[in-house]
Amino acid sequence: MNRRLLFFILSFIAFPSVVAAQRGSVELQVPAGAMEVGEATTIQLICRNTGVPSAPEAVVPDGLDLRLLNTTPSFSSMTRIINGRRSSEETHTFTMKLTALTEGTHMLGPITITAGGATYSTEPRRIVVRRTDVGSGPDGDRFILVDLQVTPRSLYVTQTYTATLTISIRKVKIDGRIHNFDMLRQVLDLNSSQLSVFARGRAERSERWLSDSNRNRHRYEVFRVVQKIRAEEVGEVMVGPVFLKANYPTRVRRGFFGRIDVAQYREEFARADNISVTVKAPPQEGRPASYNGAIGRFTMDVEVRPTRVERGEPITLAIAIRGTPLGGVAGPDLTGHPELASRFDFTKDEMVGDLEGNAKIFRRAVFPKQSGHQTIPPLIWSYFDPNLERYVTLESPPIDIVVDPRSDSGMTIALPDVAMSEAPETRLTLLSGGISPNFVNADEVLADHSFKLTTPWLASMIASPFAWLAITLMASHRARIRSDGSFARRRRASSQARKRINHAVRSGDVPQQMSALAGAITHYVSDRYGLGAGTLTADDVNAVLRSSGVDEGLVAEIVKFLESCDAVRYTPGAIGSMSPDVAVANARRWLARLERSKA
Repeated sequence: MNRRLLFFILSFIAFPSVVAAQRGSVELQVPAGAMEVGEATTIQLICRNTGVPSAPEAVVPDGLDLRLLNTTPSFSSMTRIINGRRSSEETHTFTMKLTALTEGTHMLGPITITAGGATYSTEPRRIVVRRTDVGSGPDGDRFILVDLQVTPRSLYVTQTYTATLTISIRKVKIDGRIHNFDMLRQVLDLNSSQLSVFARGRAERSERWLSDSNRNRHRYEVFRVVQKIRAEEVGEVMVGPVFLKANYPTRVRRGFFGRIDVAQYREEFARADNISVTVKAPPQEGRPASYNGAIGRFTMDVEVRPTRVERGEPITLAIAIRGTPLGGVAGPDLTGHPELASRFDFTKDEMVGDLEGNAKIFRRAVFPKQSGHQTIPPLIWSYFDPNLERYVTLESPPIDIVVDPRSDSGMTIALPDVAMSEAPETRLTLLSGGISPNFVNADEVLADHSFKLTTPWLASMIASPFAWLAITLMASHRARIRSDGSFARRRRASSQARKRINHAVRSGDVPQQMSALAGAITHYVSDRYGLGAGTLTADDVNAVLRSSGVDEGLVAEIVKFLESCDAVRYTPGAIGSMSPDVAVANARRWLARLERSKA
């Protein structure tokens, strides 16, 4: 054979030719067969060689519901070599959940994506939805049953209604023998079922017997899920519908390890129609000015401490609201009490209550404007009683207090006249037991803390000058920490802030988590810059960081977050715009940047 010809043949085998880029296409994969009303199934939109696609846009008829499960498509790549020719294929796949809502034939699509400046569309797909009769007559004639109950059907906003789902599945009996299957996992097809608000509920299991039309008794496994739901918005709320699909075993076989497996099954269905719940708002007619949204049954107690103060000193006004439900209840609006405002000064912010036992306590510091005998006037607070369907106004009794004139005796500091003595001296008068009895460890107080050349230092100097230097620096560092409180706080600021952030992550309550994150930041700033131990406001943090030369963009982010956390404290509804996961990540990022910044 010609050597040159042989060379070309071997080159063709060893180095397959590369095919040009394949044309892009999209394909919608839908399971074959008809769907049941209420049934859900997973479909996929496969984009081949299109490049990174945009989010799909679909034409969905009224009888179907389509929801995208992954906004970022999954990616795969594959290379084939066939007859010496190589081809590559890149695939982006979107996964969607298709739910059948009404009976009939529906056209799904086209579904369109754009990629690389090109537009791709699928062909419309025919979806057939049927409604199989689940049967009538005795419950014992059916293999799977579902019951949905909701109470009450009408209530006021912020009240709670109870939804109960009961599922009964007949025990699998084949050839006269009962087989124990995991009914929820092996028999019930949860991927195709729709459980409405019960999807994340916890089921209580029991058993019961039911008789069929022939008076034969059958044993059923019963699963009961109860959900208590707070009505958050006025209007009609739908609970359900619930659709169950079961792959009910009709023949079994023994598996390789001796376990009984399902060899054949038939489809069984059960449905429960949706139930409408009417959520009402309290009536406008007869609504008192002191009403601020509380619905339920409550009592109110008002207490002041102390009842005798000097003018200019604060009095703590504590308002205790007891009853149910306390969640979301706001205290009295003190600005709506003109008599209180004329006699006392106080901040006009909305009061934030603390849950203490069976009460929600609202506290506010008030400052008397005048001396003499004064009175905390009656406070008025109203709520709506849903049982009586009317407003109830509570009024506290007046509370007498005494306001003494300001005393200046304790505010003068007498400085010694240095000119009277050329050598001023300090004298200590022993009153009782000296200094040491007032300290827990008297030996520590009386010990000499001056540096001494002790045996460890001598040994380290002889053994190694580097060891002596290390020990000396360590001792000096520890001595500075003991003597300089600000230095110790700066050294611990970062680790303490990280502990507070980690503690916030473990909090299950989102408003508390936000408050803890804000506290971690303000405490860090206080420790890092040697400020007082009190909690800093957002304005304080802004002033401290800017004066310390911290990047203005970073300061703006931190201050905006702290202001948002303050808003959550006073308006819990503001939490809807804040993500706890993002807040935790931001807090850690801000802490790292502050550590790198110049103190």
